[in-house]
Amino acid sequence: MKPEHIKILQTLGLTATETKIYLALLEIGKALAGAIAEKAQIHRRNTYDALEQLLQYGLVSYTISNNKKYWAATHPNKIMLIIKERQNLLSSILSELTLKYNSVKLKQRVEVFEGLGGMKTFFDDMANSKKEIIMMFATAKAYARMPYYMANWDRRINKAKINIKVLLNYNAPKEHYKNYKYGNVKILPKTFVTPTQIFIYGNKSAVAIWAEEPIATLISNKEITDGFRKYFIFLWGLGRKVIY
Repeated sequence: MKPEHIKILQTLGLTATETKIYLALLEIGKALAGAIAEKAQIHRRNTYDALEQLLQYGLVSYTISNNKKYWAATHPNKIMLIIKERQNLLSSILSELTLKYNSVKLKQRVEVFEGLGGMKTFFDDMANSKKEIIMMFATAKAYARMPYYMANWDRRINKAKINIKVLLNYNAPKEHYKNYKYGNVKILPKTFVTPTQIFIYGNKSAVAIWAEEPIATLISNKEITDGFRKYFIFLWGLGRKVIY
């Protein structure tokens, strides 16, 4: 029996013992369990167990003569039939498994936006959602890095009548945020200055950093976003109203 035959049959789900016994039977034909064990170099007790399992697979059969059980391998074509049976079984549940996969994918998805182009795509998603937007630890760096885009973004937000709540970093410029017709802006105490911004809209939340190469990680997950909202509610109570 060739080692490569053993390896290939094992990939189909057969154990090493079952594989060796089946191949031994192909070589010697009909035989008693003792002769099979000797040919396959398998302990006789393990041989009986393996033969019973191969019988369940339909890979061996037996006949009884003079009160003795003689075993024989079935045609190797049976292996292909087994594979087809397993494929049919998988096909019967594949659509249901796919629905579950897609359901989880919709519930939780993580996207990363890099560079100024990526940040514009991210801000487009906020505007297109038409949902209330929450900005935590706002720095106004979007206005410094993308002035023309952000001027147009403000007009889109106002035209869509989107409510915006902004919690500014203590040292952030304030003048850009007075352009929101439906905005409510507060400033945080000095102790809450951070370069990391958090955005919340709909069932989405994002963490953004305006580094030399800006990056935003967007999470589409209701539970995570609700957690950020609770964080925002607490901090909103600590902020003070911005007076321009």
